[in-house]
Amino acid sequence: MDSQTESHNAHTELLKKMTEMDGRLTGSAASAYAYNKINNILLMQVLAHLENRDLEEIRSNVDNYIARFTEEYMKKNA
Repeated sequence: MDSQTESHNAHTELLKKMTEMDGRLTGSAASAYAYNKINNILLMQVLAHLENRDLEEIRSNVDNYIARFTEEYMKKNA
């Protein structure tokens, strides 16, 4: 009975650590996503300024590229 309790406690502790790690990974992924979005917006602003182009035109092009690359990625990994 004692080894069963130890096994249960070890399992509970591992599950707790796994849940904490999952939370950290999710937080890191969300931070990376937000960071990339901010960088993309800043890059679009710089390009619009340097090329004297409309920011909405550049944003539309970037959105189209992202959609196309996402579709290609999904097809390759399906």
